[in-house]
Amino acid sequence: MEERPTCLVGIVGLAGAGKTAALVSAYLMLSQGEFEGFSYADSETLRAFEEIARASRTWNRGNPPEQITSHTTLSNDREAGFLHLRLRRDADSSLFDILLPDLPGEWSRALIDRSDGDRLSFLGSASVIWLMVDGRQFVDDSRVANARYRTTLLIERLANLLGDHRPRIIIVPTWQDKQLFPQEEADLLIRYGAEFRFDVATAPIASFSWDDDIEPGYGISKLFADSLAARPSQPEFWPETDCDNSDRRLAAFRRKP
Repeated sequence: MEERPTCLVGIVGLAGAGKTAALVSAYLMLSQGEFEGFSYADSETLRAFEEIARASRTWNRGNPPEQITSHTTLSNDREAGFLHLRLRRDADSSLFDILLPDLPGEWSRALIDRSDGDRLSFLGSASVIWLMVDGRQFVDDSRVANARYRTTLLIERLANLLGDHRPRIIIVPTWQDKQLFPQEEADLLIRYGAEFRFDVATAPIASFSWDDDIEPGYGISKLFADSLAARPSQPEFWPETDCDNSDRRLAAFRRKP
């Protein structure tokens, strides 16, 4: 990040929400040249991507496992590690560096249950936060209330953790090959985030798919494109002002002869 402009993505969500699966899906799509709008340019963490993608290549043909990626564990439980990708945008060949953490769901659980966010302090440098949720829970009458409550509580905890910093939050409902995310739930989460001054959007995905009508990797490239979208322009450094309509004045200093 010191060497060149970099988009740091914060990724939070409970265990089983599909955080690692989304990263694996993106990696596999890039390796096959199937990433819409972007192509692979470089990565300084290819070995790490290979490690988390290994399980996706070992299941028997015709008998895919329900859980393709294994549960994330870190050798250093106090410090986040990051995966790196450099993407080339097809439209203009612009290059984008992205840092993506692959974190255990227990870190998000600690933030929700105990307001323990010490290990997530890096979110203060994030350009965007992916809040991953298991989309299946939001269409299950027996689980939707709890899923909604914990998601809104996570938004509140993020607001407290980040202070005045307000990166964009993208709610990422996973498992869209099982059930589409209800629009009313999306609208509710967007309104709740606005109460804490967050700009919230939703980007449903299906990292893998057991539905012939949903392509594996559905929504992944759009999620990256939304994350890399241009931020609002910076205010003009020296704007034109009408001194007759303002109480503010600039003092002019002259060098004495």
